[in-house]
Amino acid sequence: MKNVKNFLLTAFLFMSTVCFSQQSANPLANTEWNGIANIPSPEEITFKFSNDTIDLVFSGNVAEKMKYSLTDKETIKLFKIEGNSPCDSAEEGSYKFVIKNDTLTFTNVEDACMARQMAFYGNVYKKAATKTTSK
Repeated sequence: MKNVKNFLLTAFLFMSTVCFSQQSANPLANTEWNGIANIPSPEEITFKFSNDTIDLVFSGNVAEKMKYSLTDKETIKLFKIEGNSPCDSAEEGSYKFVIKNDTLTFTNVEDACMARQMAFYGNVYKKAATKTTSK
């Protein structure tokens, strides 16, 4: 019985560590951010992050879908999957990002797509409140 308890405790601690490390490894996963993007004029948008894609939502519709990956704790690489921007899907963008006090900012590192650079330039995005459902 003692071995079973030790095994269960060890398994629980291992799983907790794995889950926590994966969650903290990608602070953008499963989050939403609201703010202004210059597309090309300033417009209210929402970034909806999943584990590896971003939906840029404008006027209630997904205007752009991008694939993303984190190259380190503060750099995001992204490219267009589909959408209305003039960016070519082969043009990968690299941006530093900072999350501080529920705000997200991007700083261009390298991006061949000028439209995407201008969309992000100087804008701050606020973390959206998490929606809860009551039963």
